[in-house]
Amino acid sequence: MPLDQVDADELYPDDKSMGFFDHLDELRARLVKIAYILIVATIICFVFVEDIFNLIVMSPFEPGFWGYEFFCKAGRLFTNSDALCWTPPKLSMQSQQIQGQFVSAFKISFVVGAIASFPMVVWQLWAFVRPALNLKEVKRVQRSLFVVSLLFFTGVAFAYFLLVPVATNFLLTYSLNENIQNIITISSVTGFVSFMSLATGLVFELPVLIYILASIGLVTSDLLKKYWRYAAVIIFIIAGIATPSPDMFSQLLLGLPLMSLYVVGIQIAKRVEKRKAQD
Repeated sequence: MPLDQVDADELYPDDKSMGFFDHLDELRARLVKIAYILIVATIICFVFVEDIFNLIVMSPFEPGFWGYEFFCKAGRLFTNSDALCWTPPKLSMQSQQIQGQFVSAFKISFVVGAIASFPMVVWQLWAFVRPALNLKEVKRVQRSLFVVSLLFFTGVAFAYFLLVPVATNFLLTYSLNENIQNIITISSVTGFVSFMSLATGLVFELPVLIYILASIGLVTSDLLKKYWRYAAVIIFIIAGIATPSPDMFSQLLLGLPLMSLYVVGIQIAKRVEKRKAQD
């Protein structure tokens, strides 16, 4: 029998009788499962943390990294010059604390594990919310779960391959005084790459946030269009926070895609309003 022909009570026979404390217990169970997922993912990544560090974390600091080649080719294509052909300076690292390398290894393992297990975390959250939705909403949201993960991984890849090289080039070549030598700590490197990648992945969920707010009636497409200037200011503030590099180019590199996602969000809000009118 097709899903839309099944009665909600038949599909979820126990959910209708769940009380407030039952929902709290269900939420606790889902959060515990999410914790288990993150712990297992972190342990798996910790086993391979040396390879992850060498092949993933350190790659954006190598001259042959894909991001540098991309900007070099783009610069030659649009400006017919080598202005964007950057070569990052040699990176010297040190650990200033006795537990520094272990803490950095754990940080790398946790962040990479969290990124890799993101779809499973989303599925657990979806499993908690699903009983509160009607059948049409269940089918609609299930189709959107792939988009949620796609946006997140797109944001992570965008930061890793494009934002990190830009910020790296600026920060490592900036000099306050010629007598100051850059000797970077390992915790600084791991935090820089992991924070920027994870933060950008999360802010790329902007269309999903707009969909949720439009669905519950907190925002409308007209409201989003009316206050787009304020939204632009907030978006570029977020871009400044998510990109540790203070140069305008890296902030624009993140801010412009987010503005595009905001425009997509307006269209999503319109579709939500149209659907509500039809229902």
